[in-house]
Amino acid sequence: MIHRYCVTHEKPLLPDSWYDTCIALGDFEPDSAFHVRQLDQFWHEARPIAYGAAGSHVLPIAIERSSDDAELTEMCAYRKRILPSPEGIESRIYPTMRELSLNDFGRKADLAVFTPTAGHDFLVAQPMRLRKPVVDHYAAIHHRRDIVDYASLAVETGVLDADSASDFLAARYFIPGGVELGIFPTEWLVQVLSGIEIVGREFLNRHGDRLRKYNTFQIRAVGFLTERLGSYFLVRHLTRKYLNNIPAEIFGYMTVIVEDNGNYSAGLADRPKSRSKWRKTKPKRAE
Repeated sequence: MIHRYCVTHEKPLLPDSWYDTCIALGDFEPDSAFHVRQLDQFWHEARPIAYGAAGSHVLPIAIERSSDDAELTEMCAYRKRILPSPEGIESRIYPTMRELSLNDFGRKADLAVFTPTAGHDFLVAQPMRLRKPVVDHYAAIHHRRDIVDYASLAVETGVLDADSASDFLAARYFIPGGVELGIFPTEWLVQVLSGIEIVGREFLNRHGDRLRKYNTFQIRAVGFLTERLGSYFLVRHLTRKYLNNIPAEIFGYMTVIVEDNGNYSAGLADRPKSRSKWRKTKPKRAE
């Protein structure tokens, strides 16, 4: 059995048949039991900075409340999903991504529900081989001190040990979407996201004021960091599980829905209208 969650701030561009439950953000479905405000007030208040990552961080709570005992969990987003086949066209600006217009697309029903290839329990994006360690790759686009501080907090909170933190910063493989896009064993995903939530919460408690001063792209730092740490956990697990011989069937195609045959452009977070009332909480796992 599989349960499919879509983290979104408005009505998804994905067809309705492609997901079961929306983890709602902002003004979208405010009365839903799966609105982030109903799941964790901290992440609801953090949403202007955490953006979509606020929804990913409350997934363990959502899974607990759904009580359907699904062995597999699929994660998708407002306009992104990992598909098992190459649909649409290759993106010109984002490696490994495909762009799909649903105009006259005849396979909506065929791709509504699917599970990993027999014998496997993961379906994730195609990996990227980085020319530089992830810390340098991150620093070329974002702020180096954010990923360094984030890794330090992962050690401080016990989510990573010192050696693992060094491996994380030195990683040369990156799976876009990390553990926020794709299909995963539910028990494994809950464990990983619960750890990532601890780090993300403490990162915002410590450095939220710094992030608020960033521009509308860089303000989403906790989301970018979540993706990197999720990718690290995913690559480490698959490498150990398959002894460095990961089956090709594990990797699907990160696909973004584009409207009116347009092209993909990166989303920008909305600026906070006022300072959030942050609760300085001790790091803890989502309950």
